[in-house]
Amino acid sequence: MSESSRPPVIGIPVGQGENARGAKLYIVHQLYLNAIYQAGGIPCPIPLHLDPPHYREIFQRLHGLLLAGGEDIDPRLYHAEPKEHLEKIDPERDAVEMMLARWAVAEKMPILGICRGHQLLNVALGGALYQDIEAEMGVREVHDMRGKGPNFRQQRPHRVELDPQSRIARELGAALWVNSLHHQAVARPGQGLRIIGVSPEGVIEATELEGHPFAVTVQWHPEMLEGDPAMLRLFRMLVTEAAAFRSRRQDCICC
Repeated sequence: MSESSRPPVIGIPVGQGENARGAKLYIVHQLYLNAIYQAGGIPCPIPLHLDPPHYREIFQRLHGLLLAGGEDIDPRLYHAEPKEHLEKIDPERDAVEMMLARWAVAEKMPILGICRGHQLLNVALGGALYQDIEAEMGVREVHDMRGKGPNFRQQRPHRVELDPQSRIARELGAALWVNSLHHQAVARPGQGLRIIGVSPEGVIEATELEGHPFAVTVQWHPEMLEGDPAMLRLFRMLVTEAAAFRSRRQDCICC
Protein backbone atom coordinates (compact mmCIF):
# COMPACT_ATOMS: atom_id res chain seq x y z
CA MET A 1 0.00 0.00 0.00
CA SER A 2 1.41 3.38 -1.01
CA GLU A 3 1.75 6.10 1.58
CA SER A 4 -0.87 8.25 -0.12
CA SER A 5 -3.43 5.42 0.01
CA ARG A 6 -3.01 4.73 3.72
CA PRO A 7 -5.75 6.07 6.02
CA PRO A 8 -4.68 9.26 7.82
CA VAL A 9 -4.12 9.07 11.57
CA ILE A 10 -6.37 11.22 13.77
CA GLY A 11 -5.19 11.87 17.33
CA ILE A 12 -7.71 12.06 20.20
CA PRO A 13 -6.47 13.12 23.66
CA VAL A 14 -8.14 11.00 26.34
CA GLY A 15 -9.94 11.88 29.56
CA GLN A 16 -9.42 10.40 33.01
CA GLY A 17 -11.54 8.38 35.41
CA GLU A 18 -11.50 5.35 37.64
CA ASN A 19 -13.37 2.08 37.97
CA ALA A 20 -15.43 0.85 40.92
CA ARG A 21 -12.26 -0.40 42.67
CA GLY A 22 -10.55 2.98 42.33
CA ALA A 23 -8.15 1.95 39.57
CA LYS A 24 -7.09 4.89 37.40
CA LEU A 25 -8.30 4.75 33.82
CA TYR A 26 -7.86 6.67 30.60
CA ILE A 27 -11.21 7.24 28.91
CA VAL A 28 -12.29 7.96 25.34
CA HIS A 29 -15.82 7.28 24.17
CA GLN A 30 -15.95 4.52 21.56
CA LEU A 31 -18.31 6.57 19.40
CA TYR A 32 -15.50 9.00 18.51
CA LEU A 33 -13.29 6.12 17.43
CA ASN A 34 -16.14 4.56 15.44
CA ALA A 35 -16.93 7.83 13.65
CA ILE A 36 -13.32 8.42 12.60
CA TYR A 37 -12.95 4.83 11.43
CA GLN A 38 -16.22 4.93 9.48
CA ALA A 39 -15.05 8.16 7.88
CA GLY A 40 -11.90 6.45 6.61
CA GLY A 41 -9.35 7.44 9.24
CA ILE A 42 -7.37 5.64 11.93
CA PRO A 43 -8.25 6.88 15.44
CA CYS A 44 -5.27 7.20 17.79
CA PRO A 45 -6.00 7.87 21.50
CA ILE A 46 -3.31 10.02 23.12
CA PRO A 47 -2.52 9.41 26.81
CA LEU A 48 -1.84 12.05 29.44
CA HIS A 49 1.20 12.30 31.75
CA LEU A 50 3.92 12.12 29.09
CA ASP A 51 6.84 14.52 28.81
CA PRO A 52 6.47 17.30 26.21
CA PRO A 53 9.15 15.86 23.87
CA HIS A 54 7.17 12.63 23.68
CA TYR A 55 4.02 14.53 22.74
CA ARG A 56 6.01 16.13 19.95
CA GLU A 57 6.98 12.66 18.71
CA ILE A 58 3.30 11.65 18.70
CA PHE A 59 2.24 14.88 17.04
CA GLN A 60 4.71 14.37 14.18
CA ARG A 61 2.97 11.08 13.40
CA LEU A 62 -0.54 12.55 13.32
CA HIS A 63 -2.40 13.97 10.34
CA GLY A 64 -5.39 15.43 12.18
CA LEU A 65 -6.59 16.23 15.70
CA LEU A 66 -9.98 15.61 17.28
CA LEU A 67 -10.72 17.44 20.54
CA ALA A 68 -13.51 15.47 22.21
CA GLY A 69 -16.17 16.15 24.83
CA GLY A 70 -15.67 15.84 28.57
CA GLU A 71 -15.24 17.86 31.74
CA ASP A 72 -15.37 21.61 32.25
CA ILE A 73 -12.26 23.59 31.38
CA ASP A 74 -10.34 25.21 34.22
CA PRO A 75 -11.47 28.87 34.19
CA ARG A 76 -8.04 30.03 35.31
CA LEU A 77 -6.91 29.25 31.76
CA TYR A 78 -9.00 32.19 30.58
CA HIS A 79 -8.11 34.37 33.58
CA ALA A 80 -11.37 33.83 35.49
CA GLU A 81 -12.05 32.55 38.98
CA PRO A 82 -14.14 29.38 39.44
CA LYS A 83 -17.81 30.13 40.02
CA GLU A 84 -20.49 28.28 41.93
CA HIS A 85 -21.77 26.18 39.03
CA LEU A 86 -18.39 24.99 37.78
CA GLU A 87 -18.33 21.19 37.52
CA LYS A 88 -15.40 18.74 37.53
CA ILE A 89 -12.23 19.94 35.82
CA ASP A 90 -9.14 18.05 34.65
CA PRO A 91 -6.11 20.37 34.53
CA GLU A 92 -3.84 17.59 33.24
CA ARG A 93 -6.08 16.99 30.25
CA ASP A 94 -6.42 20.75 29.75
CA ALA A 95 -2.64 21.12 29.53
CA VAL A 96 -2.16 18.34 26.98
CA GLU A 97 -5.04 19.47 24.76
CA MET A 98 -4.01 23.13 24.88
CA MET A 99 -0.49 22.19 23.80
CA LEU A 100 -1.62 19.93 20.95
CA ALA A 101 -4.28 22.40 19.79
CA ARG A 102 -1.76 25.25 19.59
CA TRP A 103 0.70 23.09 17.68
CA ALA A 104 -2.07 22.08 15.25
CA VAL A 105 -3.05 25.71 14.72
CA ALA A 106 0.57 26.77 14.15
CA GLU A 107 1.25 23.95 11.67
CA LYS A 108 -2.19 24.08 10.03
CA MET A 109 -3.03 20.51 10.95
CA PRO A 110 -6.78 19.79 10.57
CA ILE A 111 -8.78 20.10 13.80
CA LEU A 112 -12.32 19.11 14.72
CA GLY A 113 -13.52 20.22 18.17
CA ILE A 114 -16.65 18.72 19.71
CA CYS A 115 -18.46 20.15 22.79
CA ARG A 116 -15.59 20.51 25.28
CA GLY A 117 -13.27 20.53 22.26
CA HIS A 118 -15.24 23.46 20.80
CA GLN A 119 -14.62 25.34 24.03
CA LEU A 120 -11.02 24.15 24.42
CA LEU A 121 -9.83 25.48 21.06
CA ASN A 122 -11.52 28.77 21.90
CA VAL A 123 -9.59 29.03 25.18
CA ALA A 124 -6.35 27.93 23.51
CA LEU A 125 -6.72 30.92 21.17
CA GLY A 126 -7.31 33.40 23.99
CA GLY A 127 -11.10 33.27 24.23
CA ALA A 128 -13.30 32.95 27.31
CA LEU A 129 -16.26 30.80 28.38
CA TYR A 130 -19.51 31.09 30.27
CA GLN A 131 -19.03 28.73 33.20
CA ASP A 132 -22.76 28.03 33.32
CA ILE A 133 -25.19 29.19 30.65
CA GLU A 134 -28.23 29.10 32.90
CA ALA A 135 -26.60 31.27 35.56
CA GLU A 136 -24.83 33.65 33.16
CA MET A 137 -27.06 33.68 30.06
CA GLY A 138 -30.46 32.67 31.42
CA VAL A 139 -30.54 29.72 28.99
CA ARG A 140 -32.35 26.66 30.33
CA GLU A 141 -33.63 23.21 29.38
CA VAL A 142 -32.82 22.76 25.70
CA HIS A 143 -29.02 22.91 25.99
CA ASP A 144 -28.20 20.71 28.98
CA MET A 145 -30.13 17.53 28.22
CA ARG A 146 -27.83 15.27 30.25
CA GLY A 147 -29.88 12.56 31.94
CA LYS A 148 -33.21 13.87 30.66
CA GLY A 149 -34.88 10.73 29.34
CA PRO A 150 -33.55 7.36 28.16
CA ASN A 151 -32.35 8.71 24.80
CA PHE A 152 -31.04 12.08 25.90
CA ARG A 153 -27.87 11.71 23.80
CA GLN A 154 -29.89 11.44 20.60
CA GLN A 155 -32.59 14.02 21.33
CA ARG A 156 -32.39 17.14 19.16
CA PRO A 157 -33.98 19.88 21.24
CA HIS A 158 -32.91 22.98 19.29
CA ARG A 159 -31.84 24.32 15.92
CA VAL A 160 -28.51 25.76 14.89
CA GLU A 161 -28.41 28.40 12.16
CA LEU A 162 -25.14 28.20 10.22
CA ASP A 163 -23.49 30.90 8.15
CA PRO A 164 -24.36 29.80 4.57
CA GLN A 165 -20.83 30.72 3.46
CA SER A 166 -19.18 28.49 6.06
CA ARG A 167 -17.51 25.23 5.14
CA ILE A 168 -19.83 23.05 7.21
CA ALA A 169 -22.98 24.78 5.96
CA ARG A 170 -21.98 23.91 2.41
CA GLU A 171 -21.62 20.28 3.50
CA LEU A 172 -24.43 19.90 6.03
CA GLY A 173 -26.95 22.62 5.21
CA ALA A 174 -27.57 26.04 6.74
CA ALA A 175 -29.96 24.87 9.49
CA LEU A 176 -29.62 21.78 11.68
CA TRP A 177 -31.47 20.22 14.59
CA VAL A 178 -28.83 19.04 17.05
CA ASN A 179 -28.37 17.22 20.33
CA SER A 180 -27.13 19.23 23.30
CA LEU A 181 -25.24 18.04 26.41
CA HIS A 182 -23.47 21.09 27.83
CA HIS A 183 -23.78 23.73 30.52
CA GLN A 184 -20.80 25.87 29.45
CA ALA A 185 -20.44 27.84 26.23
CA VAL A 186 -18.16 30.18 24.32
CA ALA A 187 -18.48 33.71 25.68
CA ARG A 188 -15.73 35.56 23.81
CA PRO A 189 -14.25 34.01 20.66
CA GLY A 190 -10.50 33.47 20.59
CA GLN A 191 -8.16 35.15 18.13
CA GLY A 192 -9.07 34.34 14.54
CA LEU A 193 -12.17 32.32 15.38
CA ARG A 194 -15.22 33.23 13.35
CA ILE A 195 -18.68 32.46 14.69
CA ILE A 196 -20.46 30.39 12.06
CA GLY A 197 -23.35 28.89 14.04
CA VAL A 198 -25.71 30.06 16.79
CA SER A 199 -28.78 28.68 18.52
CA PRO A 200 -32.05 30.65 18.80
CA GLU A 201 -31.05 31.44 22.40
CA GLY A 202 -27.80 33.07 21.25
CA VAL A 203 -25.43 30.25 22.25
CA ILE A 204 -22.37 30.04 19.98
CA GLU A 205 -22.68 26.58 18.44
CA ALA A 206 -19.96 26.48 15.78
CA THR A 207 -16.75 28.29 14.85
CA GLU A 208 -14.03 28.07 12.24
CA LEU A 209 -10.51 29.47 12.33
CA GLU A 210 -9.81 32.01 9.63
CA GLY A 211 -6.70 31.38 7.56
CA HIS A 212 -6.57 27.71 8.54
CA PRO A 213 -7.35 24.94 6.00
CA PHE A 214 -9.69 23.16 8.42
CA ALA A 215 -10.17 24.07 12.08
CA VAL A 216 -13.87 23.66 12.84
CA THR A 217 -15.64 23.31 16.17
CA VAL A 218 -19.21 22.41 17.09
CA GLN A 219 -21.00 22.51 20.43
CA TRP A 220 -23.19 19.48 19.74
CA HIS A 221 -22.20 15.78 19.60
CA PRO A 222 -22.25 14.50 15.99
CA GLU A 223 -20.62 11.21 17.02
CA MET A 224 -23.74 10.33 19.05
CA LEU A 225 -26.08 10.88 16.10
CA GLU A 226 -25.18 7.58 14.49
CA GLY A 227 -26.93 6.84 11.24
CA ASP A 228 -27.18 10.51 10.24
CA PRO A 229 -25.14 10.93 7.02
CA ALA A 230 -24.80 14.67 7.57
CA MET A 231 -23.11 14.16 10.93
CA LEU A 232 -20.75 11.53 9.54
CA ARG A 233 -19.76 14.05 6.86
CA LEU A 234 -18.17 16.20 9.57
CA PHE A 235 -15.76 13.37 10.32
CA ARG A 236 -15.22 12.68 6.61
CA MET A 237 -14.27 16.33 6.17
CA LEU A 238 -11.69 15.95 8.94
CA VAL A 239 -10.27 12.75 7.42
CA THR A 240 -10.15 14.22 3.90
CA GLU A 241 -8.34 17.31 5.17
CA ALA A 242 -5.98 15.11 7.21
CA ALA A 243 -5.00 13.20 4.06
CA ALA A 244 -4.30 16.52 2.30
CA PHE A 245 -2.24 17.70 5.27
CA ARG A 246 -0.14 14.51 5.13
CA SER A 247 0.57 15.17 1.44
CA ARG A 248 1.62 18.75 2.15
CA ARG A 249 3.87 17.63 5.00
CA GLN A 250 5.54 15.00 2.80
CA ASP A 251 6.10 17.52 0.03
CA CYS A 252 7.72 19.87 2.51
CA ILE A 253 10.01 17.15 3.85
CA CYS A 254 11.06 16.21 0.32
CA CYS A 255 11.92 19.80 -0.65
